[in-house]
Amino acid sequence: MIVKMKEIKYECELIRDLLPLYQDGVCSQSSQKAVEEHLKNCCNCAQMAERLKNYEVDEVLIKEKNNVLTTHEKKERRKTVTIGMITAGVLFVPVIVCLICNLAIGHALNWFFIVLASLILVASITVLPLVAERKKWIWTIFGFTCSLLFLLLTCCIYTGGSWFLVAAAGSILGLSVLLAPYVVGNIPLPRFLQNKKGLVVMIWDTVWIYLLIAACGIFVKGEYFYWHTGLCITTYCLWLPWFVFVVCRYFKMDKLIKSGLIVIAGGVYTAFTNDVICKVTGINQGGSIFDADMITGGTIDRLEALNGNILLTVLILSVLAGGILILAGLKKKS
Repeated sequence: MIVKMKEIKYECELIRDLLPLYQDGVCSQSSQKAVEEHLKNCCNCAQMAERLKNYEVDEVLIKEKNNVLTTHEKKERRKTVTIGMITAGVLFVPVIVCLICNLAIGHALNWFFIVLASLILVASITVLPLVAERKKWIWTIFGFTCSLLFLLLTCCIYTGGSWFLVAAAGSILGLSVLLAPYVVGNIPLPRFLQNKKGLVVMIWDTVWIYLLIAACGIFVKGEYFYWHTGLCITTYCLWLPWFVFVVCRYFKMDKLIKSGLIVIAGGVYTAFTNDVICKVTGINQGGSIFDADMITGGTIDRLEALNGNILLTVLILSVLAGGILILAGLKKKS
């Protein structure tokens, strides 16, 4: 009796192994007959065969659903592209009108290119999002930036100016501050930069700040005083945001300790900014922290002492507040 049960168990295992082949119709005729005869006498295997049939139905439904979604997506895509092309055609009408008017009055094609550049700028935020198939906003940002630079260049050439570099650097810097985090987060980067997107954004913005300073220097034909003053003060102004970024991103410590370090750094930055500017420019404008006079408190006749007292107070309070946060973080960690 025991031997017979083992044979039945082995036979069920064998049939269950053949069931997928049987359902697909790829097993031999002898195997097919064996499976069919076994299913007539074994309820468990028959139920398993039914479940396999249900799986096949599910797969068919999934395929049908995917086909429906793909068809709907293509249909919506065609509608979107059609709307985009119609919008582009509407924007193209003023271009033709301006071209005809410009030629009719015998003028050179100068202001016509300004109109053309302006309409391209409009198209970059209306037509491009409709036509782009993937990464719509990335392409929109790229197209808007390029068309904006083209418009600035056209206006600069038309007015005979030399301010294009300043306007271009300032525009790219302003757009980068707002949009660079989104762009860097949604474009493929080399493997060694995939976990350093914040660093990429910081470097990108920093480079464009220095390029803006350089463009302004070229525009005003700055000499040594300009370059020395501009680069030194810019570098000093950048150390605080870089310090905050490095502390928040790369320091492995409690958040309270990070907050304390940032508060102290902010106090130091505020307290000594005026002194740094005076030192770099060589112009003493007063209000140095070293002019503080906490004993007399400063008077109306000594505004420098009053400003110094304010800066010294900010420094002391920031150090105290930062120290408390750091101690709280150390206590929490312990």
